[in-house]
Amino acid sequence: MDRILDYNFTSEKQSETNQDKESYTWTDDVLPRTPTNQTTQPDEDDIINKYETSYEELKQETITEVEQIKENVLSELEEDPNPLKLGAMAIKYEQKATELENDIDQKFEELFEAFEQELDRYGYSKASVVKLERKYKSTKTDLKNELVKEASAWMEGRKF
Repeated sequence: MDRILDYNFTSEKQSETNQDKESYTWTDDVLPRTPTNQTTQPDEDDIINKYETSYEELKQETITEVEQIKENVLSELEEDPNPLKLGAMAIKYEQKATELENDIDQKFEELFEAFEQELDRYGYSKASVVKLERKYKSTKTDLKNELVKEASAWMEGRKF
């Protein structure tokens, strides 16, 4: 009988111990967890480099589109060099150039806006945005002047 009582008592203790182990929670599970979605603040130079790279890519895309328009103009002129059609063609391509310029201006404006917002979000100076905008305006003016010179030189060479 003692053995039976001792067995039951030991079994109950083991059962309680097993239950205790099952209900035991590790310290990591008890401590409150802080959200891990905290991001580290990017370095200002990294942000600037990211947007300068985007600027250069957009600039290259723009130059490619301008070159395509120039090729189209020259191709059309070679097909039909009639001086009477020159005025109509000039109007046609001037409209295309204006549309392209508006589209490009919009793309660059969106780039500058995103750049400014990201710098602002992290508390950095927006001077880099102003610098990049000035670079854009200067590059745009230089490209326009170059195109006008090329067109003038071409017209001089044609002497109708």
